[in-house]
Amino acid sequence: MKYLYFTISLFISLFISGCDLLDDSPCGPKETLDIYLLGSSIVDTAGGVFNHYTEGGNIVFQWSELVENVCAEEHVKANARVALLDETTTGISARANISWQFLFEEKITMTKTGSDIKGNGEAGLKQVFDKEPGWFVAAVEVYFPSKGSFALDTAFLKKNVISVELMANYRKH
Repeated sequence: MKYLYFTISLFISLFISGCDLLDDSPCGPKETLDIYLLGSSIVDTAGGVFNHYTEGGNIVFQWSELVENVCAEEHVKANARVALLDETTTGISARANISWQFLFEEKITMTKTGSDIKGNGEAGLKQVFDKEPGWFVAAVEVYFPSKGSFALDTAFLKKNVISVELMANYRKH
């Protein structure tokens, strides 16, 4: 009978640990940064995450956010997506990155598949912050040849880009 109880206890322990119910991370709770902009909110400056600049002959629209008090013991994992009007939309490119401590950056390669431009990547902050609280800036950018003015560039963006999203999963310190 003791053997039966031992076997059942062992099975339950293995099942629970296999289901990730036991979290042995040295970090705090799991968090998600989610920048999601849809339609006209794509160029909304009220949220503080929108910026634009020129780069050569391109206009670059950038959405980014600073995240502080991050546990550097685990990697930051990011997914970026730009939804285009349809699969025939051309001339628009996208890129994303995670940067930290002003000198470090992990670029996220984004590729077009159908009507989406998507990519994912991860960044390790430990080499800079060790066991101290860290921070990072996650950014996604859409760029294309300028149409001649900010108003024309914005109109082109709103017409051809349905949504912009950047999700970064991390743990609090």
